[in-house]
Amino acid sequence: MKISDSRIPGVFFLGLFFLSSLFAERTWTTTEGGRTVGELISIDGEQVTLLIEGREYIFPVSRFSAPDRAYLQNWQKEERCGVCRKKVGVEKMQAGERVFHSKCFSCLVCERPFLDRQPIRRDEWGGMVHSEHFRHAHSCGSCGRLFSAKRAKLEQIYADGRVSCLVCLRESVNDVATLDAVAKRVRGGMAELGLPTPVGPLTMRLVDQKTLNQEVERVHGRGSLRGLTLTTFRTVTGGPKAGTSFTHQVWVLAGLPVVECVSVLAHEFGHVWLNENFIDMSPPSVEGFCNLLSMHALNKDTSKLADILRKNLAMSEDRVYGRGFREMDKKLQKLGWPGLIRDLSTRRVPLSKRAR
Repeated sequence: MKISDSRIPGVFFLGLFFLSSLFAERTWTTTEGGRTVGELISIDGEQVTLLIEGREYIFPVSRFSAPDRAYLQNWQKEERCGVCRKKVGVEKMQAGERVFHSKCFSCLVCERPFLDRQPIRRDEWGGMVHSEHFRHAHSCGSCGRLFSAKRAKLEQIYADGRVSCLVCLRESVNDVATLDAVAKRVRGGMAELGLPTPVGPLTMRLVDQKTLNQEVERVHGRGSLRGLTLTTFRTVTGGPKAGTSFTHQVWVLAGLPVVECVSVLAHEFGHVWLNENFIDMSPPSVEGFCNLLSMHALNKDTSKLADILRKNLAMSEDRVYGRGFREMDKKLQKLGWPGLIRDLSTRRVPLSKRAR
Protein backbone atom coordinates (compact mmCIF):
# COMPACT_ATOMS: atom_id res chain seq x y z
CA MET A 1 0.00 0.00 0.00
CA LYS A 2 1.23 3.50 -0.73
CA ILE A 3 0.95 6.64 1.29
CA SER A 4 1.54 9.75 -0.78
CA ASP A 5 1.82 13.40 0.10
CA SER A 6 3.39 16.46 -1.36
CA ARG A 7 4.60 20.01 -1.14
CA ILE A 8 4.20 23.56 -2.40
CA PRO A 9 7.11 25.78 -3.43
CA GLY A 10 8.86 26.44 -1.42
CA VAL A 11 16.88 27.34 -0.74
CA PHE A 12 21.77 27.35 -0.84
CA PHE A 13 23.18 26.92 2.50
CA LEU A 14 25.94 29.38 3.12
CA GLY A 15 27.36 30.26 6.51
CA LEU A 16 26.77 33.76 7.71
CA PHE A 17 30.25 34.99 6.86
CA PHE A 18 32.99 33.66 4.59
CA LEU A 19 35.42 35.10 2.07
CA SER A 20 34.22 35.93 -1.42
CA SER A 21 36.16 37.01 -4.47
CA LEU A 22 33.28 38.54 -6.39
CA PHE A 23 31.85 42.02 -5.92
CA ALA A 24 34.72 42.81 -3.53
CA GLU A 25 33.73 46.39 -2.79
CA ARG A 26 34.10 46.16 0.97
CA THR A 27 35.23 43.78 3.68
CA TRP A 28 32.68 43.51 6.48
CA THR A 29 33.36 42.40 10.04
CA THR A 30 30.92 40.88 12.54
CA THR A 31 30.85 41.59 16.25
CA GLU A 32 32.45 38.15 16.71
CA GLY A 33 35.33 39.00 14.37
CA GLY A 34 34.14 37.07 11.30
CA ARG A 35 34.86 38.68 7.94
CA THR A 36 33.32 38.60 4.48
CA VAL A 37 33.59 40.55 1.25
CA GLY A 38 30.34 41.81 -0.22
CA GLU A 39 28.62 44.68 -1.97
CA LEU A 40 26.13 46.74 0.03
CA ILE A 41 22.78 46.63 -1.75
CA SER A 42 20.31 48.21 0.64
CA ILE A 43 19.44 49.12 4.21
CA ASP A 44 15.85 48.62 5.33
CA GLY A 45 15.34 49.57 8.95
CA GLU A 46 17.52 47.20 10.96
CA GLN A 47 18.28 44.88 8.04
CA VAL A 48 21.21 45.09 5.66
CA THR A 49 21.33 43.34 2.27
CA LEU A 50 24.73 42.34 0.91
CA LEU A 51 25.57 40.86 -2.47
CA ILE A 52 27.93 37.92 -1.90
CA GLU A 53 29.02 35.75 -4.82
CA GLY A 54 26.05 36.88 -6.89
CA ARG A 55 23.45 36.08 -4.21
CA GLU A 56 21.72 38.62 -1.95
CA TYR A 57 21.85 37.93 1.80
CA ILE A 58 20.06 39.73 4.60
CA PHE A 59 21.74 40.44 7.96
CA PRO A 60 20.73 42.45 11.03
CA VAL A 61 22.64 45.70 11.53
CA SER A 62 23.50 44.52 15.05
CA ARG A 63 25.74 41.76 13.64
CA PHE A 64 28.25 44.26 12.26
CA SER A 65 31.22 45.85 14.01
CA ALA A 66 31.04 49.45 15.25
CA PRO A 67 33.07 50.84 12.29
CA ASP A 68 30.78 49.02 9.86
CA ARG A 69 27.67 50.36 11.59
CA ALA A 70 29.09 53.87 11.27
CA TYR A 71 29.72 53.23 7.57
CA LEU A 72 26.11 52.05 7.18
CA GLN A 73 24.79 55.20 8.81
CA ASN A 74 26.79 57.43 6.46
CA TRP A 75 25.85 55.33 3.43
CA GLN A 76 22.18 55.66 4.31
CA LYS A 77 22.35 59.46 4.44
CA GLU A 78 23.31 59.70 0.78
CA GLU A 79 20.61 59.78 -1.90
CA ARG A 80 20.89 56.57 -3.93
CA CYS A 81 19.35 55.05 -7.02
CA GLY A 82 16.55 52.57 -6.33
CA VAL A 83 18.02 50.12 -8.87
CA CYS A 84 21.83 50.25 -8.83
CA ARG A 85 22.12 51.75 -5.31
CA LYS A 86 24.85 54.13 -6.41
CA LYS A 87 24.70 57.83 -5.53
CA VAL A 88 22.53 60.01 -7.73
CA GLY A 89 23.40 63.50 -8.89
CA VAL A 90 21.39 66.33 -10.36
CA GLU A 91 20.08 64.27 -13.28
CA LYS A 92 17.64 61.92 -11.62
CA MET A 93 14.12 60.55 -11.84
CA GLN A 94 11.65 60.67 -8.95
CA ALA A 95 9.06 57.93 -8.43
CA GLY A 96 7.17 58.32 -5.19
CA GLU A 97 9.71 58.44 -2.39
CA ARG A 98 12.44 56.77 -4.46
CA VAL A 99 14.95 58.31 -6.85
CA PHE A 100 16.71 56.73 -9.82
CA HIS A 101 19.37 57.41 -12.40
CA SER A 102 17.66 58.19 -15.67
CA LYS A 103 19.32 55.19 -17.36
CA CYS A 104 18.32 52.85 -14.50
CA PHE A 105 14.67 53.91 -14.47
CA SER A 106 13.82 51.92 -17.59
CA CYS A 107 11.83 48.89 -18.73
CA LEU A 108 13.58 45.51 -18.78
CA VAL A 109 11.78 44.63 -22.01
CA CYS A 110 11.88 47.73 -24.24
CA GLU A 111 14.75 49.43 -22.35
CA ARG A 112 12.99 52.80 -22.65
CA PRO A 113 12.67 55.03 -19.57
CA PHE A 114 9.40 55.18 -17.70
CA LEU A 115 7.41 58.34 -18.25
CA ASP A 116 5.25 60.16 -15.76
CA ARG A 117 2.17 58.17 -14.66
CA GLN A 118 3.00 55.12 -16.80
CA PRO A 119 1.80 51.87 -15.12
CA ILE A 120 4.73 49.74 -13.95
CA ARG A 121 5.09 46.11 -12.84
CA ARG A 122 8.03 45.39 -10.54
CA ASP A 123 9.58 42.46 -8.68
CA GLU A 124 11.24 42.22 -5.27
CA TRP A 125 14.71 42.55 -6.81
CA GLY A 126 14.40 46.02 -8.33
CA GLY A 127 13.38 44.83 -11.80
CA MET A 128 10.68 46.87 -13.57
CA VAL A 129 8.70 46.63 -16.79
CA HIS A 130 5.93 48.66 -18.39
CA SER A 131 2.64 46.98 -17.51
CA GLU A 132 1.88 46.69 -21.24
CA HIS A 133 5.18 44.79 -21.71
CA PHE A 134 4.68 42.37 -18.83
CA ARG A 135 3.53 39.66 -21.26
CA HIS A 136 6.94 39.91 -22.92
CA ALA A 137 8.76 39.28 -19.64
CA HIS A 138 9.41 36.07 -17.74
CA SER A 139 9.11 35.75 -13.98
CA CYS A 140 11.49 33.23 -12.38
CA GLY A 141 9.54 30.29 -10.99
CA SER A 142 11.62 30.26 -7.81
CA CYS A 143 12.51 33.84 -6.85
CA GLY A 144 10.08 35.88 -8.97
CA ARG A 145 12.82 37.92 -10.63
CA LEU A 146 11.67 39.54 -13.91
CA PHE A 147 13.73 39.28 -17.09
CA SER A 148 13.15 39.88 -20.79
CA ALA A 149 11.75 36.86 -22.63
CA LYS A 150 13.45 37.99 -25.83
CA ARG A 151 16.90 38.07 -24.25
CA ALA A 152 16.54 34.88 -22.22
CA LYS A 153 19.05 32.10 -22.84
CA LEU A 154 17.82 28.71 -24.02
CA GLU A 155 18.83 27.02 -20.78
CA GLN A 156 16.58 29.39 -18.81
CA ILE A 157 13.47 27.78 -20.32
CA TYR A 158 12.89 24.22 -19.13
CA ALA A 159 11.28 21.62 -21.38
CA ASP A 160 8.27 21.45 -19.03
CA GLY A 161 7.57 25.17 -19.48
CA ARG A 162 9.14 26.51 -16.28
CA VAL A 163 11.50 29.48 -16.45
CA SER A 164 14.48 30.41 -14.30
CA CYS A 165 16.51 33.57 -13.84
CA LEU A 166 20.26 33.25 -14.31
CA VAL A 167 20.95 33.46 -10.55
CA CYS A 168 18.66 30.55 -9.68
CA LEU A 169 19.81 28.63 -12.74
CA ARG A 170 23.43 28.86 -11.57
CA GLU A 171 22.44 27.26 -8.25
CA SER A 172 20.00 24.70 -9.66
CA VAL A 173 19.98 21.08 -8.50
CA ASN A 174 20.14 18.84 -11.54
CA ASP A 175 22.19 15.81 -10.45
CA VAL A 176 21.94 13.17 -7.75
CA ALA A 177 25.27 14.10 -6.12
CA THR A 178 24.06 17.64 -5.40
CA LEU A 179 20.68 16.32 -4.26
CA ASP A 180 22.44 13.95 -1.84
CA ALA A 181 24.45 16.87 -0.43
CA VAL A 182 21.24 18.85 0.11
CA ALA A 183 19.63 15.82 1.77
CA LYS A 184 22.57 15.46 4.16
CA ARG A 185 22.14 19.05 5.25
CA VAL A 186 18.39 18.60 5.74
CA ARG A 187 18.82 15.42 7.79
CA GLY A 188 21.24 17.27 10.07
CA GLY A 189 18.62 19.93 10.73
CA MET A 190 15.95 17.33 11.48
CA ALA A 191 18.28 15.48 13.86
CA GLU A 192 18.59 18.72 15.84
CA LEU A 193 14.84 18.53 16.41
CA GLY A 194 14.95 14.92 17.58
CA LEU A 195 13.62 13.39 14.36
CA PRO A 196 15.61 10.24 13.46
CA THR A 197 16.72 9.08 10.03
CA PRO A 198 14.24 6.76 8.27
CA VAL A 199 14.17 3.10 9.28
CA GLY A 200 13.50 1.90 5.74
CA PRO A 201 15.57 2.58 2.61
CA LEU A 202 14.91 5.90 0.89
CA THR A 203 15.61 6.74 -2.75
CA MET A 204 15.36 10.17 -4.36
CA ARG A 205 14.52 11.06 -7.95
CA LEU A 206 14.84 14.34 -9.85
CA VAL A 207 11.92 14.68 -12.26
CA ASP A 208 10.35 17.34 -14.48
CA GLN A 209 7.05 19.05 -13.70
CA LYS A 210 5.00 16.93 -16.12
CA THR A 211 6.23 13.65 -14.64
CA LEU A 212 5.65 14.90 -11.10
CA ASN A 213 2.14 16.13 -11.90
CA GLN A 214 1.23 12.81 -13.50
CA GLU A 215 2.33 10.88 -10.41
CA VAL A 216 0.49 13.31 -8.12
CA GLU A 217 -2.68 12.76 -10.15
CA ARG A 218 -2.17 8.99 -10.09
CA VAL A 219 -2.08 8.92 -6.29
CA HIS A 220 -5.00 11.36 -6.09
CA GLY A 221 -2.93 14.31 -4.87
CA ARG A 222 -3.62 17.95 -5.62
CA GLY A 223 -1.90 20.89 -7.23
CA SER A 224 1.26 21.52 -9.22
CA LEU A 225 3.84 20.51 -6.66
CA ARG A 226 7.59 20.65 -6.07
CA GLY A 227 7.95 17.29 -4.33
CA LEU A 228 6.18 14.01 -3.62
CA THR A 229 6.69 11.23 -1.08
CA LEU A 230 5.62 7.65 -1.72
CA THR A 231 5.91 5.18 1.16
CA THR A 232 5.33 1.44 0.72
CA PHE A 233 5.10 -0.72 3.83
CA ARG A 234 4.84 -4.44 4.48
CA THR A 235 3.64 -5.98 7.74
CA VAL A 236 4.45 -9.56 8.81
CA THR A 237 2.34 -10.70 11.76
CA GLY A 238 4.05 -13.92 12.78
CA GLY A 239 7.35 -15.78 12.78
CA PRO A 240 10.94 -14.58 13.14
CA LYS A 241 10.41 -11.78 10.57
CA ALA A 242 7.40 -10.27 12.32
CA GLY A 243 7.18 -6.49 12.08
CA THR A 244 6.73 -3.70 9.55
CA SER A 245 9.24 -2.71 6.88
CA PHE A 246 9.20 0.50 4.86
CA THR A 247 10.45 1.66 1.48
CA HIS A 248 10.36 5.34 0.55
CA GLN A 249 10.58 7.21 -2.73
CA VAL A 250 10.99 10.98 -2.69
CA TRP A 251 10.48 12.77 -5.98
CA VAL A 252 11.89 16.29 -6.30
CA LEU A 253 11.38 18.76 -9.11
CA ALA A 254 14.65 19.11 -11.02
CA GLY A 255 16.20 22.53 -11.55
CA LEU A 256 15.25 24.12 -8.24
CA PRO A 257 17.89 26.40 -6.69
CA VAL A 258 19.58 24.79 -3.69
CA VAL A 259 17.75 26.93 -1.13
CA GLU A 260 14.35 25.92 -2.48
CA CYS A 261 15.45 22.29 -2.77
CA VAL A 262 16.37 22.36 0.93
CA SER A 263 12.86 23.54 1.74
CA VAL A 264 11.23 20.88 -0.44
CA LEU A 265 13.32 18.01 0.96
CA ALA A 266 12.68 19.11 4.56
CA HIS A 267 8.96 18.98 3.80
CA GLU A 268 9.14 15.57 2.14
CA PHE A 269 11.31 14.07 4.88
CA GLY A 270 8.58 15.19 7.27
CA HIS A 271 6.17 12.98 5.35
CA VAL A 272 8.63 10.09 5.63
CA TRP A 273 8.71 10.43 9.42
CA LEU A 274 4.92 10.71 9.67
CA ASN A 275 4.47 7.67 7.42
CA GLU A 276 6.91 5.46 9.31
CA ASN A 277 5.21 6.35 12.58
CA PHE A 278 1.67 5.95 11.21
CA ILE A 279 0.72 9.41 12.49
CA ASP A 280 -2.99 9.89 11.80
CA MET A 281 -3.91 13.56 11.24
CA SER A 282 -6.02 15.67 8.92
CA PRO A 283 -4.41 16.85 5.64
CA PRO A 284 -3.98 20.44 6.93
CA SER A 285 -2.21 19.15 10.06
CA VAL A 286 0.01 16.81 8.02
CA GLU A 287 1.02 19.46 5.49
CA GLY A 288 1.25 22.09 8.21
CA PHE A 289 3.74 20.00 10.19
CA CYS A 290 5.82 19.33 7.07
CA ASN A 291 5.82 23.05 6.30
CA LEU A 292 7.11 23.67 9.83
CA LEU A 293 10.12 21.59 8.87
CA SER A 294 10.52 23.63 5.68
CA MET A 295 10.44 26.82 7.73
CA HIS A 296 12.99 25.41 10.18
CA ALA A 297 15.34 24.66 7.26
CA LEU A 298 14.79 28.08 5.69
CA ASN A 299 15.47 29.83 8.99
CA LYS A 300 19.07 28.59 8.76
CA ASP A 301 19.59 30.51 5.53
CA THR A 302 20.17 34.28 5.39
CA SER A 303 19.66 34.70 1.63
CA LYS A 304 16.97 36.99 0.27
CA LEU A 305 15.49 34.03 -1.60
CA ALA A 306 15.06 32.16 1.69
CA ASP A 307 13.36 35.25 3.11
CA ILE A 308 10.95 35.34 0.15
CA LEU A 309 10.17 31.63 0.53
CA ARG A 310 9.55 32.07 4.26
CA LYS A 311 7.09 34.88 3.56
CA ASN A 312 5.33 32.86 0.85
CA LEU A 313 5.00 29.91 3.20
CA ALA A 314 3.71 31.98 6.13
CA MET A 315 1.27 34.04 4.05
CA SER A 316 -0.15 31.28 1.86
CA GLU A 317 -3.95 31.26 1.80
CA ASP A 318 -4.12 27.63 0.65
CA ARG A 319 -6.60 25.94 2.97
CA VAL A 320 -4.32 22.91 3.47
CA TYR A 321 -0.75 24.15 3.18
CA GLY A 322 -1.10 27.74 4.36
CA ARG A 323 -3.76 27.51 7.04
CA GLY A 324 -2.44 24.14 8.11
CA PHE A 325 0.99 25.67 8.64
CA ARG A 326 -0.34 28.49 10.77
CA GLU A 327 -2.36 26.12 12.97
CA MET A 328 0.62 23.83 13.51
CA ASP A 329 2.84 26.83 14.15
CA LYS A 330 0.54 27.86 17.00
CA LYS A 331 1.07 24.43 18.56
CA LEU A 332 4.80 24.71 18.05
CA GLN A 333 4.91 28.07 19.83
CA LYS A 334 3.01 26.53 22.73
CA LEU A 335 4.76 23.16 22.99
CA GLY A 336 8.19 23.69 21.45
CA TRP A 337 9.71 21.08 19.13
CA PRO A 338 10.17 18.33 21.78
CA GLY A 339 6.60 18.78 23.01
CA LEU A 340 5.15 18.87 19.50
CA ILE A 341 6.96 15.69 18.47
CA ARG A 342 5.77 13.94 21.65
CA ASP A 343 2.22 15.10 20.95
CA LEU A 344 2.33 13.79 17.38
CA SER A 345 3.82 10.50 18.54
CA THR A 346 0.66 9.83 20.58
CA ARG A 347 -1.34 9.77 17.36
CA ARG A 348 0.08 6.53 15.99
CA VAL A 349 -2.68 4.56 14.29
CA PRO A 350 -1.67 1.73 11.88
CA LEU A 351 -3.51 1.97 8.58
CA SER A 352 -5.13 -1.40 9.20
CA LYS A 353 -6.97 0.14 12.17
CA ARG A 354 -7.95 3.45 10.58
CA ALA A 355 -11.56 4.16 9.69
CA ARG A 356 -12.27 3.62 6.00
